[in-house]
Amino acid sequence: MRASILCAAAALFAAAPLAAQAPGPVALSPGEVLAQVSGSGQVRSRPDEARIRLTLSARADTDAAARQAGQTALRDLRARLRDAGVPEAAITVLPSAEQMGFVGNEAYGDDDTADTRALMAVVQRRKTAKVGVQIGLTDMSQLAAVRRILLEMDNVIAQPAMLSLRDERPARGAAITEAIAKARAEADAYASALGLRVGRIVRVFNPAATVEQPPVWAQMAALVNGSRGDEVVTDARVGMDVVLVAR
Repeated sequence: MRASILCAAAALFAAAPLAAQAPGPVALSPGEVLAQVSGSGQVRSRPDEARIRLTLSARADTDAAARQAGQTALRDLRARLRDAGVPEAAITVLPSAEQMGFVGNEAYGDDDTADTRALMAVVQRRKTAKVGVQIGLTDMSQLAAVRRILLEMDNVIAQPAMLSLRDERPARGAAITEAIAKARAEADAYASALGLRVGRIVRVFNPAATVEQPPVWAQMAALVNGSRGDEVVTDARVGMDVVLVAR
């Protein structure tokens, strides 16, 4: 039984990704120096697809009236999108809707007027219906029009459009190639400063392999880092262990 367990553990270890295995020690000859460098690459591409998730909200005095108002808002949205050329098949009503955005502070101090408190009490007694909708676009010429429609509707809370490529492999490969070139250039710079040269590369790894971000976070990070919101930003980071040797 113990031998079977050891064999199974060995098989699992062999099947594990290389990134998950700790690197072994690097044997260095006299005068050699081990250095670790990194590089990053970025490719910006025109998207092939876009997905927008949103919530339609409607208020009324009763649950039934709120639901009816929600369906009216949904028909209005469908009509606006249809006029913009968006096919009906691109519009999906989600099984359930979650409110997106921030909830304001509804507490009031002693200095608030009685009229304000009375108005808020009425608002809070009203019923709210929400409808979750997803819009999937494959014609990117429609994206600007869809964004305008959503901005014009005051009963819509929408996430940023999630842009994607049908095949990200070419962009990913180009970003990795750029990252490796930058890492190698950094290694050459270290070697030159020490009066050495790069003798060999002993390991290449992805330093961000354990940091998996949800797509919406990645899209928001791209916007913060200079994306115009109409392109797919493909990033790659590469770490590299190199041995520096005498010239």
